Amino acid sequence: MPVAEKLHRASNPISRHQRGYTLVELVIGIVVFGVAMVLISTTLFPMFAKSANPHFEARAAALGQAVMNQVLARQFDRNSDPNGSRWRCDEDAGALLAQGIISPNPVPVCTPIPIPTSLSANEGFIATEDYIGCWGDLGSCPRTHRGALDKLIGGAADDYRGFTVDINVVYDNSTFDDSTNNSKLYKRIDLYVDTGNFGRYDFTAYRSNF
Repeated sequence: MPVAEKLHRASNPISRHQRGYTLVELVIGIVVFGVAMVLISTTLFPMFAKSANPHFEARAAALGQAVMNQVLARQFDRNSDPNGSRWRCDEDAGALLAQGIISPNPVPVCTPIPIPTSLSANEGFIATEDYIGCWGDLGSCPRTHRGALDKLIGGAADDYRGFTVDINVVYDNSTFDDSTNNSKLYKRIDLYVDTGNFGRYDFTAYRSNF
């Protein structure tokens, strides 16, 4: 092959099938890829996170119902009769005696304002107000911390790591009609189960002075 022909072929430009990407094409590709990633992160990723919500809702419902049943099973008040007799705290002993009901004289008054009671190591929960406060990790409690969750539900706390239970008890004399004008016939129990990143679930029940 003549030398002139070799030089001619060597000087030919690279064909369009062999050349690489230009800088403009690279920039456009990066922009398109970035937009696609933004769309994926704002649509698909939140959906993945929400897919766990039903699981945590069911667990919060189970925990809230279990704790609420536990609270409702206790005495209405620490000054109520633990033997389940017919007298109630804040009643008039003379009126009870006229009905043939034997009671202390005077009848103990109900706790003026439900407040949490400090429980000793050997003392269990007695009345609804003994549960007032927040149970769980100290850093996750918005108000008075009463103790770890296992102090409230025992060994079952291992199934609810990261959960907190906040309980409040107040007298409620506006929800139910009553002819006795006794403002201490009902207590409203508000219970909140916080699952952390998966929301807070509220439960409410009433305990009557009977």
